Amino acid sequence: MNRTVKLKYLCLLGIFFSSLLLANGQEIRLKTALEHDSIWLGDQIKLLVVVEQEAGTKVVFSQLPDSIQKIEVLKRSKIDTSKLEGTRIQLKQTYLVTCFDSGAHYIPPFYFRFKNGERTDSVRSNSLILFVKYPPVDLKKGPVDIKKPFTAPVTFKEIAPWLLAIILLAAIVFLIIYTISRRRKNRPLFQRPAKPKLPPHIIALQELDKLKSEQLWQQEKVKDYYTRLTDIVRIYIEERFEMAAMEQTTPEILTGFKNLKVEIDGKSVLELKQILELADLVKFAKLSPLPDENFNMLSNAYLFVKETTNEAVTVIPDPEVKEEVIVDLKDKKEENQL
Repeated sequence: MNRTVKLKYLCLLGIFFSSLLLANGQEIRLKTALEHDSIWLGDQIKLLVVVEQEAGTKVVFSQLPDSIQKIEVLKRSKIDTSKLEGTRIQLKQTYLVTCFDSGAHYIPPFYFRFKNGERTDSVRSNSLILFVKYPPVDLKKGPVDIKKPFTAPVTFKEIAPWLLAIILLAAIVFLIIYTISRRRKNRPLFQRPAKPKLPPHIIALQELDKLKSEQLWQQEKVKDYYTRLTDIVRIYIEERFEMAAMEQTTPEILTGFKNLKVEIDGKSVLELKQILELADLVKFAKLSPLPDENFNMLSNAYLFVKETTNEAVTVIPDPEVKEEVIVDLKDKKEENQL
């Protein structure tokens, strides 16, 4: 009878401890695994440690040393937490390991402490074996040369400083050569672009308008008046017909018009002849022309420019001059330039 009671008590205790272990197994699950069961000598492989637990349980991860027997730990990742079904969570940590000794290497189990409420206990992981293999060697070939290290490809980040330095050096050399060249030619270092030049007839008409507004002959400055008038006409002839009119005498200018390839109306040549010959008499013979002659010479200058230009202009009457004179352009673009 006593023996039967003892057996019953032992059975009850066995059932109790079995249920307790089963409950603990349901609370904490610890597992370790390798990516592969074997590697080549010196290769790297990941060792995974996975813990499944209830959300309220606090698990203290085991701190692996830098080496486990002949296996070296190169890197440790942070503990990654993810949610499972219900209130359970999963904690995962990855170790990067390697080995430089061939053979089978035993990885002992890890012990993790955990605390659930006031109860503190530990849980044990499974053990692992890592097989490290030598690379295949053909002994029949005999000794061979050591392979040279592979050259890494050159990246843009590596050549960028050299490229910028070459560009900067080229810019400095160009600036020095440019500066020396400009100094030898007595030119400024930086020169503004030249404004577009106005057509010769536009410039001539503007200067004639200025001369008329100054009223030089009315102030008894007759010589200055004819000097300005002939200079305007001569400059116009130089620009329009490419003749050295400023350096030529009146007969030379008139003869030059006869030799021009461009056909000029005889009336225009006559108007020019009257201006130049009367101006010569005023400047060299001290002739005093009549007021009407002064009006007419200015009118002849306007008409000569108008009749010899290759662009259309409009003739309108001038209240101060007997003949019609040119005061503006028919083309609106040239009018804006004025």
